[in-house]
Formats: sequence, structure tokens, C-alpha cells
Amino acid sequence: MKNISHFTLIFILSTSSLFSQTKVLSLENAKGIVADNLGSVTLWENQIVGYGSATQSDTNLGAEESQETYPGKTTVLFNKDGSFLELEGSSTYVSDNSYSVFYVGKAENINTGKPASLLGNYDMSGGFANCYGIRFVRLQDGKIGFDYARPNYTRVNIGANEIPADAYFFFGFSMDASGNYQYFDSTSPIVTSGTITKTMRTNANEDLKFNIFEEVAGAQTYNHTEVVELTMYDENLDSTTFQNEYNRLATEYAELVTAEFSITEVLPESRTNLPQNGAIQISFSQDVEVITSNYPKVYVNKSTIETSGTWTLSPSNILTFLPDVNWPAGGFVSVQIQETLKSVDDIAIGLEQGDSFSFIVEADQVFEFDNTIELEAIATVDFPIVGHKLSLKLTTPVIDENTTEKFPVHIWVHGGGWSGGSQETSLAANSPHRDYLAENLGIATLSISYRCSGSSGTFSLAREDVQTAYDWALANAETYNFDMTKVFFSGGSAGAPLAAIAAEENNVLGFIGFNGIYDFVNDAGDFGTNNNYKQNIPSEVFNSPINQLTDTPTPAILMHGDADTTIDIRQSTLFTDAINAKGGNGETVVYPGEVHAFFNEGKPAYEDVLIEMVGFINDRLKEEESLSVSIVNKKEIGMFVYPNPVNIGDTLTLQLNSKVSSEKLDAQIINYLGQIVLNTSLYPKNSSKTFNIDTSNLKKGVYFLKTFDNQTSNLLKFIIK
Repeated sequence: MKNISHFTLIFILSTSSLFSQTKVLSLENAKGIVADNLGSVTLWENQIVGYGSATQSDTNLGAEESQETYPGKTTVLFNKDGSFLELEGSSTYVSDNSYSVFYVGKAENINTGKPASLLGNYDMSGGFANCYGIRFVRLQDGKIGFDYARPNYTRVNIGANEIPADAYFFFGFSMDASGNYQYFDSTSPIVTSGTITKTMRTNANEDLKFNIFEEVAGAQTYNHTEVVELTMYDENLDSTTFQNEYNRLATEYAELVTAEFSITEVLPESRTNLPQNGAIQISFSQDVEVITSNYPKVYVNKSTIETSGTWTLSPSNILTFLPDVNWPAGGFVSVQIQETLKSVDDIAIGLEQGDSFSFIVEADQVFEFDNTIELEAIATVDFPIVGHKLSLKLTTPVIDENTTEKFPVHIWVHGGGWSGGSQETSLAANSPHRDYLAENLGIATLSISYRCSGSSGTFSLAREDVQTAYDWALANAETYNFDMTKVFFSGGSAGAPLAAIAAEENNVLGFIGFNGIYDFVNDAGDFGTNNNYKQNIPSEVFNSPINQLTDTPTPAILMHGDADTTIDIRQSTLFTDAINAKGGNGETVVYPGEVHAFFNEGKPAYEDVLIEMVGFINDRLKEEESLSVSIVNKKEIGMFVYPNPVNIGDTLTLQLNSKVSSEKLDAQIINYLGQIVLNTSLYPKNSSKTFNIDTSNLKKGVYFLKTFDNQTSNLLKFIIK
């Protein structure tokens, strides 16, 4: 990929030198994007000197700098109603109807039912009879259209093929002063041409806009787009130069070029509940050549040996696989497409949708769950002027009259570059894994918020907020049936270091990190070292999880894409090295070719991430249970402890019932890793049946108190908060 990128750069430079007198705009991903401290993009600088940039004076209408939503690229995302950027001086580019535009991005018009406006200066103030200008749109049927005023509204379908919904694409358009145009897009290498025969009514006073909105008697309809790059010339390009632009985009964005023979559908659509006796079905755009050795390969639970089963081709463009024996409950199934697979016309399969598809088999037992619970927000201290609210969202297995056990708790700390929020409220983003954990493992997920840049937050304040959420869960454990002896923290990207520190400070069962940053001092890259979030207060060392490991580090599994250009993969590998060097249990799972946001729902690696996460959680729960006994903290064993949880430094009291007589108890305190942290002898207080235990030398977390007398031993579980 580096070689391809290098070639592309050379080509761009060479074409720029040839057409420097006409190239008026070059907005390149990751170059010239300027955002305010609220995360709003207010400027995208033009890389062509002497021409205008894309600007927005109102930060409330700015776009958002989105980290690698397109693989390896930084994009400008218009996801707020009314958001747009305006190209300064661009009305002159199109005033004589002679110009060229090359666009890479995505358009969402599924929910609105309206055309998604990509670029233009179209204005319909006062109605269609008075409209001016032009615009490019992705239509409801998936085709690219060109709207213009003549002076009435006119639409020309310049693209014949359907652009996939909610997917990235590119297109090129070049038109001369007589209305003759050329067009291509990512669905086909064929350049089409046509003529717009009716006179255009240009809008010479109105600059072009990204994510343009249309006005009808003052009412506005907004459509959301995401832009990777945009290039413009102020004249029509000859056919050779126009074809070269297609070649450049097809090389730079090869995965967007739709193959003639490709996969059109994979079933079941829900990839996380493949029935144990279910079939996998793959549909293709053309008839499949019958050579069974070229059919996809199927593997179970990441085995290197193919699973046994039968592929059936019926009808001639649909392959169906049925295993010889049922899939294992909760198992992981992956289907690998072979490059040798061909159509009957001898066309090789196009793998722009990916070369593998994964499924998780349904579990033997599932839980009914509720993922719509909005909890009452936590109030912080007055900051900076008025009290601030920290939102909480809960996804939990449903509690009914048959519920006898408490639920383990998963606390999710969201990413997002520490941006967002308001002075009054910080928003909680739902964990992408919450539903699966609730339904298949019976785990409650608490998706929490913390003060970000938009709510005058800093890294230190965020640490306080994450701890506040954990303390809230402790205080409300009985209300929501939480088992606070079985807590996991997870975090993605900017949320990962906050979650990692909280996991360490509270001695929980485990930490799961996704493409996180764990060392602000070394290998932190631009994202980690600019200190926009004041992670240098009191110091970068203090705020780096790698420097906050205890002598018994929290077990951790980290997942990271090796093509991540936002946070280097060494952040994860070096953090697990540090955990293991202290005698802990850390692992980094590397995802080849994956970039920054690979773990989210809908991404190709989502099911793989889930199965790794579930395996880690189950292993930790089994290890924790191995420390326990069949009856824990029940009065039937003759003793109990209180208060439980106990505040760090306070006295924990062991109470014996009237049937137990003991003048002395030998005791051990064991941490959740099974390590003995204290050997002591306990003596009753004033000849009573109570024994006091000093907790001042213990850290926050889950512990077991094991007591011995002449005949028996007992085990009790308690929490220090």
C-alpha cells in the first residue's frame, strides 16, 4: 500500500504541474482540517495557493473531523442538521459552465428519503421558478444526479449505475461552456458523456457548499454527507486527462471500484446469532463457475483445518453451505472467499467487500434484555459555573421473579477524541458490544459519560468522572442487581486510557481495550502528544496507564489494527509487555490491515472482536469462581462481614453467629488473582463474637477473607471501595 500511495503522490504532483493554471481546489484528507476545541471543523484549507478554502464561521454549523471512518483516511463528516462548509470564491469556478470536479465521499439519504446533496450552490428561495445554481446529488435510486436552474428546476441523471447506499464512492464530472459533459464513478471504469441542452441559470453570487441544503419558502431539508477529498478545475478537461483522473482515484481507492463479478449478499444478515443448525448463503452478481475446489473455505473457532460440510449451488448464482454436524453453541465461524472463484464467463471474483465473513453461533442459553434504560444523570461538583450532569445508559438482562443470581457488570468508556458535550451535560455513548453481552452472557453494561472538551473537561476531570460512575454502580448495586465482585472495564480509542486507569485503581476482574493510547510520553503520535485535553496535568507520566500499574496488574486483553494511523499499535503491544513484566496477564490481539474504528458494529472484524472479548470475560469469570465456594456470604456458614462494600481505610467487621465459638481465628486475605496479600490472626472484640479487620493497607477491589479454626475453614467475599 505504501508503494501505491507513493506512486499516487508522484502522479498527483505531475498532473498538478501540467494543469496548475486551471486547478483551483484540492482538499485532501488529513491536510488542512482545522477544528475548534468543541470538535467542530471550521476550516478545510485549500492546498492550491491563491484560491479560497472551505470555511464555516458558525461553529454550530461546522462539520466534524472523523478519525479514519474511511480506511486510512481522516474525513470531514457532516452529521448535524444544517452543517456545511462553504468554498470561498468558488462561484467563479462554475459561472461560465466550464469546470471539472472529482469527489470522494459518502452520502446518507436512507432515513430522510430525500436526495443527498453533495456539492453545489443551488438556491430555490421563493420557489422553483426563481431557482439559481447547480448541485450534485445522490438520488434515492442510488444514481448520481445533476440539478440545475434554467430558470426552473431540471435534473439530469449523469450516472447510470447505482451507488451502494451508505457506502463510500467517487465520481468525476467535467463540462464545457456548451453543456457537453464527461462522467465516471466507482461503479465502472467506462467514461460516459452527454449534453445538457437547456440553458443554465447560474448563481454567480453564491459560493459552492459541501452538504448543501435546499430552501423552499424558508424551509430547509438537510442531508448528511462525509467527504474524503475534493478536487476542482476551472475548465473542462480533455478526454485523456479526464481518464487519468479516473486512474488516479481507482488506484488510490481501489477497494471502491465495483467488480463485474462480486458478492451481493451474505446470509444470515445477523452475524451474531447463526442458528446451531443454520446454513450460510452467499449470493453473487453473476452465475458461479462449478469448480468445487474454488468454493469458499469454512473454519470453526479459528481452526486452521476446514470444517466438514457441503456447498450447494442453487440457483446458479447462490452458494449455500450446510455443516455435517451442528455448529458449536457460541462458536465462531469464518468463511474465506478464494481468489480463484470465478463466474461462468471466467471473470475473477472482486473482493471489494472483503475476502472473509464471520458469524457467531447462537448460545444454548439466552437472556431477555433491555437496552433502552436512560438512568438519572450523576451530578458533579459545580463546574465551571453550574452543576454538571454525567449521563448514564444501562443495558441489562431483564430481572423477573425467577432471577436468582446477580449480573456481572461491564463499564464502557467511549472514545471520540475527547470532544463533544456541553457546559450542562456530557453524553453517554452506548457500548457497541452491550446487546450481545446482555443476551448471551447475562452481563449488564453501563455506558457512562465524562467531561470532554465541549464541557470544559480535562483528562484529570475525566478520571474523576469515570471513578464517579464506578462508585455510583457500587452504591446502586442492589437496585439494579449488579454483582460488583465481577466488574470489567472497556474503552475505545480516547476512552481506553481512562478505562485502563479505572480498572487498575479499582482492582476489577479485567480490562478490554480497543486501539487505545496507554503511554502519553512515548510513541504517542500527534493525537496523544498535543495535550489539547491537558493530559500533561499534573503530568503525562501520571496520566499514562503504563505508569500506573500496580504490583498485581489487572488482567487485560487489547485489540488493535496494525494499519491504525491515529494511534500506533505499539501503544497496545508495549502496554501488555509492561503488564506481563510485572507478573500480570496481558495480551494484544493484532488485526492485520485494520484501522482505527475496526471494532464497531457493522465493521468486518466486529464478530471476531466479540468472540475475543467473550473468551476473555469467560476465562476471567471461571478463574474468579475457582476462588469461591458454593455458599458465599450466607449466614448459614456461621459468619458474615459488614459493611460490604467497605470504604478503604475503614474497619471491616467479621460477625460470628451464636452457634460458633472461637477465641481466635487464623485468617488470610486473598485478592481476585488468588494471591495472599495478608496472613493474620483475629481476636474477638471484648469477648464478643465480632472481629475487626483493618483495611488501610489494602487497595480498592474485590477480596476473599478465608478463616480457619481447629476444624473448619470458611470463605467470604468483600469489596473495598
